[in-house]
Amino acid sequence: MTTETTIRGICVYTTMSWPRTAFVLVALCLVIGASGGTAWAVDGDASQSDRVGNETTDVPPDPDEDRIGWEGGYWYNESVDVDQYDGLSDAELQRYKYRTMARLERIRGLEFTDDVAIEFIGPGEVEDRIEGNITQFRGTGQQWEALFVIGEDRNAERVLLGTLVGSVAGWAAEEGSETVVLITDDPSEPTVPPTLLAHELVHVLQHQQFDLSAERYQRATLDGEHAKDAVVEGEASYLDSVYEQYCTNGSWDCADERPFATGPDVGVEYGLFPYLQAPYTLGGEYVSRLVDRGGFDAVDAAHRNPPEYSVTALHGRQAETASQAGIAPSSPLSVPDRSADGWTRQGGPDRVGAMGLTAILGDRALAWRNGVLYAYANGSADGYVWETRWSNATTAQRFLDAYRDEIRSKDGVNVSAGVWQIPDGPFADAFALDRTGDTVRIVNAPSVGALSAVHDSPSDPDGADAGSTVDAGSQTTASSAEQTTAADGSGPGFGFIAALVAVFVAIAAAKRSAV
Repeated sequence: MTTETTIRGICVYTTMSWPRTAFVLVALCLVIGASGGTAWAVDGDASQSDRVGNETTDVPPDPDEDRIGWEGGYWYNESVDVDQYDGLSDAELQRYKYRTMARLERIRGLEFTDDVAIEFIGPGEVEDRIEGNITQFRGTGQQWEALFVIGEDRNAERVLLGTLVGSVAGWAAEEGSETVVLITDDPSEPTVPPTLLAHELVHVLQHQQFDLSAERYQRATLDGEHAKDAVVEGEASYLDSVYEQYCTNGSWDCADERPFATGPDVGVEYGLFPYLQAPYTLGGEYVSRLVDRGGFDAVDAAHRNPPEYSVTALHGRQAETASQAGIAPSSPLSVPDRSADGWTRQGGPDRVGAMGLTAILGDRALAWRNGVLYAYANGSADGYVWETRWSNATTAQRFLDAYRDEIRSKDGVNVSAGVWQIPDGPFADAFALDRTGDTVRIVNAPSVGALSAVHDSPSDPDGADAGSTVDAGSQTTASSAEQTTAADGSGPGFGFIAALVAVFVAIAAAKRSAV
């Protein structure tokens, strides 16, 4: 079966294969958390009387009408005949699907209101199915250049697509589809891991209960996507983690694990994985805090009013109370267009928020308060202006220091006060760095001479507004009056990406026996 629904937002259940190593698998929707990172506690619902896989299990008779914990003729604690060794038959897939749906109802306390279609596709079909439907990686090429992930030597759109094609193992549409799409090596003999099936079915349950195509879920920036997915993907990650715990602790018998399949590796950029996985792992922690504080009623409330900024999810606050708590940005941030000499601003601003910046700042990203990134172009040349606001001058300076250190790591040199240049390589450009109180501005252009054409600062010919602290090429410290305490943590700088990849490798190694 196929679906004609446009997949504007796809739940991605991803795997990784690492260069110069045997192929290993890490499922970003769950496995990172459940295999050594975050593991969310089962609430004790599964008692000895609920145990399955033995002759004495007490399975109730089928009810007269649909009810939570029973779907398609199967109870959540019912043993079913499913053997994936030679692929799933149609009958096995139906039993497997309905029991998984019943189990998700049992955990979540919500009812599937309609049936769910499952479609299997081969690895070679992935690119055609997801091309042009990418929402996980919002933003322009200048955004990914500013994050030092994709340089000017590559087409950002192709890199983003290649990364998803080479890592995605399945998805569920967020535009009204009742279909789950799963990738398998042989669609005529399909297999699917229990937690992958559970994760994708959660999204259909979400859509049936909350309408994932509603305007409140639609986002235009990377930060907005992260904030929304902290609820959508975070809940699915939380629930499939609980599901897996029921499987591993013996409360439920579960289908055997089978290897994941993905699309072909047509150019995976591993530097993008921290931005892809953040809503799954950090979002799962957010949903776990909601459940601890207010049960699933709190998760329902988050669906009705998803966070606008990912920083609210990182702080564990409900969207409706975040502003009062002083966490969510309370006022808009914009930068006047001061371009000249043929340079023009391209569209509206991108926003890289706290969840995205955890990839480069660790816990220090909690101090983020707002940000905008404007792309500029002049023919084939491009640049950007990136302004971020932080909790105070100290945390702003830490971000500026981290960014300058990243420029240095690319062999960047300090040309003059506040001006740096990377002479060679994919990120070869000029940068003007300055801080005004709690706000950091980064201007990028192809050359030092073009910096003022991208963004001319009339108050200071060297590129710093009046009253600002110009980066002078060395670690600077905010004044003692500005050094106030903030909930920013003490995480590493841009080098955190390498550390995170190392963690992924360790987790992947631990999972080899399971896949």
